[in-house]
Amino acid sequence: MTLPLGLEPFVDQSPRDHALVLVVGAFACLVGYVGSAALFFGFDVLGHGGPAGPRRVAAVFASLACWAAYTVAFVRGRGGPVTDVLAYPIATVAVVPVATRWIVFGPAWGALRDRLGFFLFRPDLLVDAAVLVAPGVALCASLLTLWANRLGETEIREWQRRHLSAAFREAFVEETDVEG
Repeated sequence: MTLPLGLEPFVDQSPRDHALVLVVGAFACLVGYVGSAALFFGFDVLGHGGPAGPRRVAAVFASLACWAAYTVAFVRGRGGPVTDVLAYPIATVAVVPVATRWIVFGPAWGALRDRLGFFLFRPDLLVDAAVLVAPGVALCASLLTLWANRLGETEIREWQRRHLSAAFREAFVEETDVEG
């Protein structure tokens, strides 16, 4: 069984290089989360049972730091073309803040049970998800747009030839002539 094209890594990188992208993204998320919480509110706001507002502010900075790291990896041709802008950052911001709080303050089984009980009827879960994803996606889109605008069409094509596999380019990048 082969890897789907959307999850295919950039060409000419080792598994170690690919894993390093994940480590850097997780570290950036951790620094953004813990650093902003400590800077603005004090580290203890990340503890269980505290108000959600400070944790959400920290989550915004975690999201921004995480997506920025993966965007830089994308521009450098490390990681994967789809995984750097969607899969890895979403997984990272979903795991790192919760894991950090659980490692430092211990597991909050009651809170987990409450959140999973009737999650479809909990608007606060949607707010938390939006806070973790929306700022990072907006930053990633902005940075990639600025980067692509700085390059000319020739440089973009060269970057694609250098970093994307032929199968990926054929499936997702290359324009096909559609006759109607």
